[in-house]
Amino acid sequence: MRHPTETELRQRHAARIAQLEEREVGAWKEYLAGTRSGDALHYEQNEPFAWRRLKRMLAELAADRRRADFELDRGLAEARGITRAS
Repeated sequence: MRHPTETELRQRHAARIAQLEEREVGAWKEYLAGTRSGDALHYEQNEPFAWRRLKRMLAELAADRRRADFELDRGLAEARGITRAS
């Protein structure tokens, strides 16, 4: 099986990061939609829930970014013929 080239790996990584950025924008829009609609009582009731959800989504995105970066590094190492030490 052929390993992807460095260019292909970097293109995949850039596409994955763009997807993650779109998800982050969506998370913030969801937070704002949940907190902006309604009156003060609605805000007071919904903001803590919306904030917890946003924080969880941002943490998931951070983990996904770390995973994408790791996969890029691992792929680049394999493409360059660098092997893992035993």
